Amino acid sequence: MRNGRTLLVLLGAALLPLLAPASWLAAGAFPDARVLVVVYVALRAGPTPAAWCGALLGLLAAPWTTAPLGQESFLLGAAGFVAGAISQALYRDRASVQIALVAAAVVIVRLAGAAAAGAGAGSANGSGGALSSAVVAAGSAVPAALASALGTALAAPPVFGLLGAAGLFHPRSRRAAGV
Repeated sequence: MRNGRTLLVLLGAALLPLLAPASWLAAGAFPDARVLVVVYVALRAGPTPAAWCGALLGLLAAPWTTAPLGQESFLLGAAGFVAGAISQALYRDRASVQIALVAAAVVIVRLAGAAAAGAGAGSANGSGGALSSAVVAAGSAVPAALASALGTALAAPPVFGLLGAAGLFHPRSRRAAGV
C-alpha cells in the first residue's frame, strides 16, 4: 500500500501543473509541486533516493512539458541530489532550512531550464550564439523564477507536514538515513 501511495503522490506532483492556467505558470504564480516532492525526499531519505525521485518525476511530466525529453529529469534529479547532499550538513527539521532549500532549488531548476531552452533556441537559429541566448533567456526568467520560489517555499511547510503524516519517502533503515 505504501508503494501505491508513493506512486500516487509522484503522479499528482507531475500532473498538478496541468490544473493551473498557462499564464499563472509563465508568471511563476503556481507552486512547483515537483520540486517540493524532490526536496522532501532529499530531506528525509538522502541524495540518492532524491535523485531517482527527481529523474522519475521529470520523466512522468515529460509528455506535458515543452522541454526536450530528459531535460526535466536531469534538472530535477540533479536538484534532488544536491539538496540531499546539502541537507546532510544542515538541521533538516528546521522549517527555515526547509523553506530556504525549497526556494533555492526552485530558482536553480527554473533558471537552468530557461538557460537550456535559450541555448537550444540559439543553436537552432544558426546564429552561433547559444551561450548568449542562454544568458538572455535565463535573465528574462528571473522574475518568474523568484515568484515561483516564493510561492513554493510558502507551500513547503504544509505539504511537508502532509507527506510526513502519510509516512512516505522515509528511509527503510538507519544505515540508509546516514545514522
